[in-house]
Amino acid sequence: MKLINLGSSSSGNSYYLELDRNTLPPAKLMLEVGFPLKELQRKCMYNNININDIEAYVVTHNHHDHSASAKDLIKRGKKVYGNQYITGGNPLTTLTHNEKRYIANDVSVIPFEVEHDAPESLGFIIQTSKETILFVNDCKYFKADLSRIKFDYVFIEANYDGQSIHFAYTNAKENNDHSNIHRYERLLNSHMSIKNTVEHLKLLDLNQCKAIFLMHLSDTNSNEHLFIKRVKEATGVKTFACKKNGGLI
Repeated sequence: MKLINLGSSSSGNSYYLELDRNTLPPAKLMLEVGFPLKELQRKCMYNNININDIEAYVVTHNHHDHSASAKDLIKRGKKVYGNQYITGGNPLTTLTHNEKRYIANDVSVIPFEVEHDAPESLGFIIQTSKETILFVNDCKYFKADLSRIKFDYVFIEANYDGQSIHFAYTNAKENNDHSNIHRYERLLNSHMSIKNTVEHLKLLDLNQCKAIFLMHLSDTNSNEHLFIKRVKEATGVKTFACKKNGGLI
């Protein structure tokens, strides 16, 4: 697998992947399109990605930082897969919970429900004849039992440190800082803490997992190096953090 992180934060998310296949060339996919089209095109050019070679785009939910260019890509005839709020209800590209769909030659996706504050938010199991990946971005948690699947790579949100956010939340309440009170309450109810990330990872079969990629880290309530350390210690798997403006730590 090849990964190029184009951006991973509340300002925009987009991840370019090339997944290996047995007899075919690598499948070229983009997961999340959370930048306006011109910016997405610029990021692709900077990273030597030919946007015309991308076989499918897959989007988790309709928040702007994940779906900003979805409509423009669809207008240009690109295959953009997601829930009905992403696809406009197109039956050829709408993904439904637990229904397997082929999105390119030898590339399938099985969507599953995740707990987030956008309607019909999804996580994905994406498979080729050679590789299986898990992709879970914005969510507080997910109930799907994935313990029988052997993942080669895992992409998962690790948004905030619980102690840090609870301290900030308490401070906001003491100061009657209502805008931040509401912001922290939303965060606690819609995004995954590093503790939750680790707990979910422990439920997976990671025996053949080659790498874990942590996504959508908070600017002010996360610590990339500490998060990487916690995940690696808990799983024994090589771990990276996706940087806000692209690239990996």
